[in-house]
Amino acid sequence: FFSFSVFPSWTDQSDVVVQPYNSLLTMKRLTLNADAVVVLDNTALNRIAVDRLRIANPTVDHINSLVATIMAASTTTLRYPGYM
Repeated sequence: FFSFSVFPSWTDQSDVVVQPYNSLLTMKRLTLNADAVVVLDNTALNRIAVDRLRIANPTVDHINSLVATIMAASTTTLRYPGYM
C-alpha cells in the first residue's frame, strides 16, 4: 500500500522538542510496513503554493488540496490502466 506523509519543517521552531525524532521513528516504521512511501516536505509545499500557485498566505486547505492533487496524479496509472 502507498503511504503519503507530510513531514514538518526542520528549520522552523516547533512547540514539540522531539518532533524531528518522531519523524525519523515514523519513517522507519513506514518503510518497514508500506510498499511505497512518499514523503512530502511541509516547507516545500508552502513554497510551491506561494511561488507557483501565487497564493500569498496559503492556508491548510490550500496545502491539503495540493497534497490531494499529488496523490491523485501519482496513482492515476494504478486506477486507470492504459490511460497514460
